[in-house]
Amino acid sequence: MIKIAKRAAVANDSYIFPKNTFIGKLSSLLLLFFVFYSGCLLSQEESDTPKLKVDLGGALRFNYNNSSWKPNQQKKGGDFGFEVFRLEADVTYGAMELHMDQRFYSSAFGGAFLKYGWFQYNLNKKSHLKLGLIPAYFGAQQFNSHSWFFQLPFYLGFEDDHDMGISYDYEDDRIKLDIGFYKNAEALTLGDNNPISPNRYSYDFSGKNKEVNQFNIRFNYKLGKKAKHLVGTSLQYGGIWNIDTEDTGNHAALGLHYQMDYKRWNVKTQLITYNNKPNNIAGESRDVLEMAAYNFPYNTAAKANLYSVGLAYTIPVNKGLFESIQLYNDYTYMDKAVSSWEDTQMNILGALISIKPLYIYVDYASGRNQPWLTPNSTDALTSGDGTGKWNHRFNINFGLYF
Repeated sequence: MIKIAKRAAVANDSYIFPKNTFIGKLSSLLLLFFVFYSGCLLSQEESDTPKLKVDLGGALRFNYNNSSWKPNQQKKGGDFGFEVFRLEADVTYGAMELHMDQRFYSSAFGGAFLKYGWFQYNLNKKSHLKLGLIPAYFGAQQFNSHSWFFQLPFYLGFEDDHDMGISYDYEDDRIKLDIGFYKNAEALTLGDNNPISPNRYSYDFSGKNKEVNQFNIRFNYKLGKKAKHLVGTSLQYGGIWNIDTEDTGNHAALGLHYQMDYKRWNVKTQLITYNNKPNNIAGESRDVLEMAAYNFPYNTAAKANLYSVGLAYTIPVNKGLFESIQLYNDYTYMDKAVSSWEDTQMNILGALISIKPLYIYVDYASGRNQPWLTPNSTDALTSGDGTGKWNHRFNINFGLYF
């Protein structure tokens, strides 16, 4: 039988495909196939066939912000507008699964694009294979932050990242192991040697450089009863194809992470060291790589260390639809390899208010040389924005999840 259920999505991640794209048509046909095939099976004995389950969900979000570096916005008392409309589908049929998340932003932030989408085959209850636009496994979990803004590693491709590839994952009561091979980032253009489109969810190399043939391994170990601990490490290595030289450099990253849950407290810490070595044309700096997402490219340091820590405390309410308030502070420091460059810091002090089906993030974001928290974004993650000042943004995100 077919079972279609609504789902209230988790609020910490920021697209079904546009119908006029090839991928959109293909994804729609796949969903129709699942429904049609399941209907044909109704004439057979139910005990002889697996059940098809289609779980649909999504969100509509609006955003208010007031930024310290925008004097006219401050005079108006801030701006309030549309952020994103999101649709999700999770389909299961026996050992086979399909998962996808399609996002629709305004054209200024890239328009419509896929966050993730993959086919999954369950070898057993503990082991799975994924194929498609899958998670690039790095860090404690898919999110290593509490706020709507994420932590600084997200803006360098180390948090909530997805790429085109195949992966194997295993999880039991103590161990979680993820191994992935990624042929490339989201391929939105099919030319022989074209740059990637900046209209995307995940931050990837852009401009003259592209990610190719990347391997990720992540190992997590869980322990403790009253206080639950998770310790782990992540390793990433891959190629950097340069459009001008038609040659491949390499990139590597190592991460160590720890997470703890004790009663109402949650702690997330992480250390990342990375080194990108592009084969750029002669005379072009190899200390800088462009990255892009949300139709927003900027330069990043080719080599750096990232130190992040997040602390959260949840206050249960449980009165009617009012569930809880989570208070948090997330901080990241970026130490760049070029000693003359200014460091980058990011701090988010905020609260997540859960009133089902409404989730409200109230954040006071502060950044020094952070590309989304400065008027001079291009070189914020390299030499600096030229001011060395801290900038601030008061932000409220309203999300209705279904």
